[in-house]
Amino acid sequence: MVIALLGLVFVLFILWLSYKGRLFESLFGGVYKIFFSVESHLAQKTKEFFSSYFFLVDLKKENQQLKEENLALKQRLAEAHDAMRLCSEYEKFLKATSSIKHPKVPARIIYKAIDPFSDFILIDRGSKDGVQPQMPVLALFGNSAIGLIGQVIEVYPNFSKVMLISDPSFAVDVKVVRTGDRAIVRGKGEPILSLEYLPLYSQAQPKDIVVTSGQDALFPANLIIGEVVSVSKDPQGLFKQGEVRPYVDVYNLNWVAVILQIPEIPL
Repeated sequence: MVIALLGLVFVLFILWLSYKGRLFESLFGGVYKIFFSVESHLAQKTKEFFSSYFFLVDLKKENQQLKEENLALKQRLAEAHDAMRLCSEYEKFLKATSSIKHPKVPARIIYKAIDPFSDFILIDRGSKDGVQPQMPVLALFGNSAIGLIGQVIEVYPNFSKVMLISDPSFAVDVKVVRTGDRAIVRGKGEPILSLEYLPLYSQAQPKDIVVTSGQDALFPANLIIGEVVSVSKDPQGLFKQGEVRPYVDVYNLNWVAVILQIPEIPL
């Protein structure tokens, strides 16, 4: 009887545990499902976040690389355009200087100050090219005309220094083409040149062309310099004076020609 009672109690206890388990599952199973569902969602979002992050990092690197490649292409394009421009200028320059009868050598300007008050340039020709001090230096203006821009003053094996006509130390014997009057053109340290010792009777006037006279034993005759912009009497009243605007814009030059011949003083 006792054994049968114990057996019944055991069976009831098992049934009770089974009932409690289902009750617990019914009470907390939903919470477990929600928890595991939230955990799974967070894991997916975390995965997506890191995937997007690494994608953006790679995209940023790719964009930076594309920017660098674009800049390199722009640089090469600028170099190509510059080379084409220089070649075009050089061809035009050679064609224009072919009319010069004197021996000459083309040269490229390798230094030119940006300010308009610097009165010298450096060119890439020197003693090894036959360049000597006092040799005249010419440059192209317009499409086919050649004008005097200065004179070699210092020579080195591979380059030379050229004093421009705007330098206050520069002076050249000139003549006014229309009237034939001689005068002196001198630099003033500015773009406009000084016209001095023009005869008092001269009829020179603005727009008259001024060229070298060839009578100073330094420069060949008829090298174009510029045009008269003003004429007046000097303070002493013995001569006329004025100003000359050079035709050549030195500050936009790339090529010049050095005349490899210095006029000799006849004996």
